[in-house]
Amino acid sequence: MSQENSTSEKTKETRKKLALGGLLLVLVGVVYFQFFSGSAAPGPAPKVASATTRPSPSPTPPRQTPQRSGTPEPIIDRPLDLASLQPRIDSSSGTGRNIFVYPTPTPLPPTPPPAPTPTPVPPPITIFSINPGGVIARTGDFTLTVFGKMIPQDAQGFLNGITYPTTFVSDKEAKIKVPGDAIRAPGNFSVTIRSQNDAKLFSNPYSLNVAQPQDPPYKYVGLIAGKNSSTAVLKSSNDDEVHNVKRGDVVERRWKVVKITAEKIEIEDITVKLDRPHIINYSGETK
Repeated sequence: MSQENSTSEKTKETRKKLALGGLLLVLVGVVYFQFFSGSAAPGPAPKVASATTRPSPSPTPPRQTPQRSGTPEPIIDRPLDLASLQPRIDSSSGTGRNIFVYPTPTPLPPTPPPAPTPTPVPPPITIFSINPGGVIARTGDFTLTVFGKMIPQDAQGFLNGITYPTTFVSDKEAKIKVPGDAIRAPGNFSVTIRSQNDAKLFSNPYSLNVAQPQDPPYKYVGLIAGKNSSTAVLKSSNDDEVHNVKRGDVVERRWKVVKITAEKIEIEDITVKLDRPHIINYSGETK
């Protein structure tokens, strides 16, 4: 009797195991149907490149991942082009790829125009010209004639700011007596006319050129003493030509020997009357 009970219990336990196994098979079938129905068999897994092995340049076939909808989705294992993912910017906007927006700078204020130069008021008296237009220094006294307009009867002539005797000829002409001491040195001298009684009547300045007189082109290199007269030896500075001259001789039709001593020789320029002769000191040069 106990043996029949033991056999009955083993049979029940076997039936339970078979029922549990059947349920497990049904569950596996449902899961398989839900995830793998309608999809192709998965291909072999792609090879993963090792740290030391360079991947093959041949393209890898796309791998499909099963979806619930049943439509395979391609998987791209090539690197993404980041530039293609950036948003395109319309070049017509003028900003290009510059994503920063800078404020428009404030324009500088306009430069004010320069102040107009005032037109100088012409003086009441106008000098047009003078005669002579130029002189040589140390030539002595001379008369300077001034031509212009609106010259007053009480006109006073000035040379470099110094007044000299002036003669009124007309409202267009006046004469200034200039002494030789006023032109002892060369330079440009300013000539003006003013009224003696009215300070508002004055003229424009006019330039008088006072030139340096030419020096004799000789050196005093020797002296030949004689009983009655001495002979000076002059050497030309231009061509080293030697001239033996006595007092009163004229060299090259221009330079007249006035005086001869052992220390110096005095020569006068006969083409230009100076207030005193030129002096050439003895140099003793032999070459």
